[in-house]
Amino acid sequence: MRQFEVKVKNNIGDLANVTEAIAAAGVSLKAIATEERGDHGIIKFITDNEDLTREALKKAGHDFNEFEIIPAKLLDKPGELAKFSRILANLGINIQSIFLLDRNKGTVNIAFKVDNLAKAREILGQ
Repeated sequence: MRQFEVKVKNNIGDLANVTEAIAAAGVSLKAIATEERGDHGIIKFITDNEDLTREALKKAGHDFNEFEIIPAKLLDKPGELAKFSRILANLGINIQSIFLLDRNKGTVNIAFKVDNLAKAREILGQ
């Protein structure tokens, strides 16, 4: 699973431009988040087709980065994310971003980017 990050100038319509490019390629968003960093913004997202996303962003002229992220399933109850993130923190793994993918029958599916992918995968048995 990959997380895409597009740096934009933080102008009106930047989000529309990026998501229109993805939609035109027939790609659906699975999760999305934005953040402002001074004079620019970052659009972070996960899609249902990484290859088409990559092609669409290149074709539209968007500069982007992509990162491998790790999926995980947690119980859907208070404190589960706190426990999960504390375990990783105690093992020296920094969670750099996290997405809520869906909730289903008492569980929550998340995906997260970390600074030590191999160690996190080892801990999670992936």
